[in-house]
Amino acid sequence: MRLKSLMFVFVLVGIVGFAFANNALYFDGVNDVVEYSNPGATNIASFECWFKLSSYENGELGQTILSSNPATNKSLWLTAKGTELYLWAFGSSSNGLRFQTSGANLALDTWYHVAVTAQRGAANRTKLYLNGVLLIDQASMDLSNFGNTFYLGNLRSGAAATYALHGYIDEVRVWDTIRTQSEIQQYMNNIISPYPSNLIAYFPLDSSNGATIYDLTTPATNGTALNGTTPNPSPVFVPSDVTLPVELTAFMATGTAENFVRLTWITQSETDVMGYYVYRNSENSFATATRISSLIEAQNQTNTTHYTFVDDEVENGLYYYWLQNLDYNGGDAIHGPVSYNVLVQDPDPETPPVVVTGFNAVYPNPFNPTAFLSYTLAEPGNVDVMVLNSRGQIVRTLNQGFQTAGLHGFHWDGKNAQGIECTSGIYLFRLKVGEASYTRKAVLVK
Repeated sequence: MRLKSLMFVFVLVGIVGFAFANNALYFDGVNDVVEYSNPGATNIASFECWFKLSSYENGELGQTILSSNPATNKSLWLTAKGTELYLWAFGSSSNGLRFQTSGANLALDTWYHVAVTAQRGAANRTKLYLNGVLLIDQASMDLSNFGNTFYLGNLRSGAAATYALHGYIDEVRVWDTIRTQSEIQQYMNNIISPYPSNLIAYFPLDSSNGATIYDLTTPATNGTALNGTTPNPSPVFVPSDVTLPVELTAFMATGTAENFVRLTWITQSETDVMGYYVYRNSENSFATATRISSLIEAQNQTNTTHYTFVDDEVENGLYYYWLQNLDYNGGDAIHGPVSYNVLVQDPDPETPPVVVTGFNAVYPNPFNPTAFLSYTLAEPGNVDVMVLNSRGQIVRTLNQGFQTAGLHGFHWDGKNAQGIECTSGIYLFRLKVGEASYTRKAVLVK
């Protein structure tokens, strides 16, 4: 096996402080609830969120994390009852027709990730994962679809306080497919960007516009924060401590002059990280991917660190890559995939690959407050990047000057031309190279 090349370089800049989630939504255990229309889930769906309990409930059936309850049928209802979880799916009005965990051992003031996958019909399965571990796997019921309205924090708007959540919810995702355990484990600690088509609702729960809770997918299914049945213009958002040991701001795959693949990742800070492994596959499946690197030691810097790894054992074809970070406490997280299509132009290794001018996707998306912008140039030229708000107004021009051919990247700090932090919203990034222009879109969420 050929030796893969690895290098890292420290860039001394201020800490950006990007975290997995900036805020979380607080529920008071009395009448706080978020209501949103069914974004398209019918007889098959997956639901994910992070939650933290502030107290154990006194009610018989537990405090609600999420629900969908047309009429009195319990088509979907997830509660925390003491230290365990209760789950109803495609059921009837019977309180006894439920699944429940054994050994969840929920502790107060501790964040947990929960995922529910449900497909209607006795031939199918209903599953629940806590922190990526399968705790419920039962034959599905077949009595009721999901209905028209979903809820967070209570059984429904105006429901009794005995069903209300006293605690926090963060990072709510709804899919119209069954997520596999490996997919849940791969993405539970990561921001998803760009949004795949099967992600039909995504509520970061970082902020609101009055009572409006934003869904970042397109078309959006925004929710409404309520006190009972009355819109709540001031829902309580608090700083979320659901964070990642690695604050990754970029993970990219690019070609080299030798027709190899260069993997580049940039961290804003690292805490107690042992190191990284790189995985590769010819299909988009981490479960069957092959580890192609030895342990790449982390530098555990509080400032920006760039890492580069070159995969020189590739032939013509499309490759997918994942990055795994390992922590000293035994935890890990998977980032990716990124992909690269290797097209060998000439057997002569001196012949460089064809480089096309283009504007890469903004990373991360959504971002707060810093966005990483990268682009490739087929030939040298003057480069300008304009940042526009949703009304088409230019809030800042980022002049890059004369750039050589190849890959380039830089950070935007989320501030306008006057040095004032921009507000939450959709922003357009317009790359101008000579007479050509390219546009990307991203969401700033605070």
